Amino acid sequence: MFEHPQKVCMTYFEHFKLSMGFSCKFAEASLKAFIHGILPCYFANSTTEITTEIKTKLENSGCNRNKK
Repeated sequence: MFEHPQKVCMTYFEHFKLSMGFSCKFAEASLKAFIHGILPCYFANSTTEITTEIKTKLENSGCNRNKK
């Protein structure tokens, strides 16, 4: 249970916080994509924006945070 967080250079609670944040962002992205599918004038850029935000968080977390 604690092996994976250590492999990615995080404590259990750092990993938990990051994962829960992603969970909320994915839920937000899902809802916005659903609405956009029905009403294309809404949330036209939300998928790109959320994907970029998640990518940036991944690139700056755990073992990656010390590489820059």
